[in-house]
Amino acid sequence: MLRAPSSWAHLPAPRPRLVRPSSTLPKPPQLATLADQDDMRPARDWLAAFERLGTAEWPKDLFETSFTRSSGPGGQHVNRTFSKATVRLPLPSPTLVPPYALPHLRQSPHYVPSALLVSSSAQRTQQTNLADALGKLKRAIVDAATRDLVGDTTKEQKDRVKGLVVREKKKMEKVKKLRKDVKGGRGKVRGWD
Repeated sequence: MLRAPSSWAHLPAPRPRLVRPSSTLPKPPQLATLADQDDMRPARDWLAAFERLGTAEWPKDLFETSFTRSSGPGGQHVNRTFSKATVRLPLPSPTLVPPYALPHLRQSPHYVPSALLVSSSAQRTQQTNLADALGKLKRAIVDAATRDLVGDTTKEQKDRVKGLVVREKKKMEKVKKLRKDVKGGRGKVRGWD
């Protein structure tokens, strides 16, 4: 066993290293479709965790980033600096996008064959444009993931709907009976001769 030399006694003890987990991303549910409430529960849980997570915490190896010259208003700054940020997310991305959201992402305006391509040139710096592009990418993923989610129906709500259906049925029967009586009174006119 190795021991530190006594000349090192004046040095402070080494601190334990804080190791950050390699990925803080919540694992998306591997569901092709959301058929019923049992499928939607893990999808809702994943979505809540995904929305809490900031884009700065995404692993950088999931997407490709490039910077180009911007165009438009802004004077010489936009013509000379590479401030426009473009983010490309290859699809399917099993660590970032659930399979049930892929059909909706393919209909997204950000979709190019086999990837999502998002760019931003709204700001003057690369970092703010990159953050904006990643925010757009996150919004596109969240929109696609929530499109098929249906709210969980409580027992009170189900009972209320049943009561509304019964009341509507009674109301319709009453209206039909009134119409029947009105039409029944339109028989041949007698006694005018």
